[in-house]
Amino acid sequence: MGNNDRVLIAGGGPIGYTTALNLAKYGIPFILLEAGQNISEDPRAATIHPPTLEMFDTIGLTKTFMERGFVTQNYHFRDRKQGLIADFNLGVLKDDTTFPYRVMLEQHKISRIISEVLKEYDQHEILNNHKVESVSQDSDGVIATVNTPEGQKEIRGRYMIGCDGGRSNVRKSINVDFEGFQFAERFLVVSTPYDFGKHGYAITNYIADPEEWCALFCVKGPDDMGLWRVVFPVDPDFSEDEIFDDEAIEKRLQGFHPKDTAFKVVHRNLYHVHQRVATKYREGRILIAGDAAHINNPLGGMGMNFGFHDAFNLTDKLNQIWFNNASEELLDKYERQRKTVASEYLQAQSIENKKNLERKNQTDREKFFDELRGIASDDKKQRNYLRRVAMIEGVERAASIS
Repeated sequence: MGNNDRVLIAGGGPIGYTTALNLAKYGIPFILLEAGQNISEDPRAATIHPPTLEMFDTIGLTKTFMERGFVTQNYHFRDRKQGLIADFNLGVLKDDTTFPYRVMLEQHKISRIISEVLKEYDQHEILNNHKVESVSQDSDGVIATVNTPEGQKEIRGRYMIGCDGGRSNVRKSINVDFEGFQFAERFLVVSTPYDFGKHGYAITNYIADPEEWCALFCVKGPDDMGLWRVVFPVDPDFSEDEIFDDEAIEKRLQGFHPKDTAFKVVHRNLYHVHQRVATKYREGRILIAGDAAHINNPLGGMGMNFGFHDAFNLTDKLNQIWFNNASEELLDKYERQRKTVASEYLQAQSIENKKNLERKNQTDREKFFDELRGIASDDKKQRNYLRRVAMIEGVERAASIS
């Protein structure tokens, strides 16, 4: 393939790999450039929502995802003192989607599944230890400056898609602002094999508390035996040593769920949380998707799904341009569709999810809990509520934008 007869993809995370597989299925050559040596197994996102399952079904992966992950139709909203407030059942969406449930599958497993499928295709390269430092463009295409084990190189292509995360060098190369804010508190994620399910917890749980809310969800883990992740907010004044101290983590876990023996902790992670959307998704032949274009808090499991939606939307449009001589104005439509819903829907909903967990005023909390109970007990109300929470409305809104 010639230098300008290929698409360059920066970033070998789940969005980069999804972009790659879609291009491969369309028959569009590409080079995927990943800074790391291998697919990162750092525990991050894991939720796959119904409309995302529909998209992956078009490329034959949803069945595999369901086999490899946990399929769950219910999720809980709880209070740390009162217990279960509302049990939501995605089954009420049976007339809205072919897949009225979530699949819990870790993002590194998604990337690995896709990397195996890509072996069935030619006309592409996957280059690890290749970090995109910057991108420029001329009348012939794009030029990526890439750090490689052999030194810095320039790699050319027709388009560049930046799937290189929140600190995206691709986004920085086109001087696009990343508007938004950072939360003061950081998020601590603790992973334990302790089975919270035997105490009545669902696979996914959002647990409100005015002092220390938390989120609890289960993935299959490295041995498919089940690994529970607990997410806590952390005071910004605490040092990492204080936060990661074994006794401090045990105290947090015991405060959430007291038991006679100590918890086995197999992983702990701490990260800053932002709410940001790029002011542009496109500059000429250079585009961004996933966390490079938008980042948000993880409550609701929306960020990775939104990135997947970016990837499917963008590659469909590139296919029309590549093979059907469609106008590159389609790429502006990609920006209009995806940026609009990132601002209107992704940011608004994820911020609301966090606010609902940390409400302080007891009267407001009880009023909100009563609202949730009312929604969960009425199928029509629950369907309307879950259409938004399960991201169906966001996909429909994007499709309505011309």
